[in-house]
Amino acid sequence: MHSIELEGCRETAGPVVTWFMKEYLPDAYFFLVVEEKDLSEECVDGWCMRETHNEFLIQLHKGLGDNYISVLLHELHHMWQYYHDLPRDEEETLREEMRLLNKYNQNH
Repeated sequence: MHSIELEGCRETAGPVVTWFMKEYLPDAYFFLVVEEKDLSEECVDGWCMRETHNEFLIQLHKGLGDNYISVLLHELHHMWQYYHDLPRDEEETLREEMRLLNKYNQNH
């Protein structure tokens, strides 16, 4: 079961998160909050924070342009890494971001 809250997010966030959860964490028990906010002071496009084993917060910079879905998939992959207790390898995540984007675009 997934409990997903989208706070101030674009309409595209819902389908992306739902697709990712069904594809990669279908049987997991999850609480996920995705929110858009101004992250310009932090100088990041987004980040994923683990609250507990199965509770996560993803924040995306409100000023993202065409790379919105890529950044969201990038942070969802970090969530997957956290959940499986894998290292947060940024190079691997950048590769996965492109693979995930291609796979998502083929399905939508």
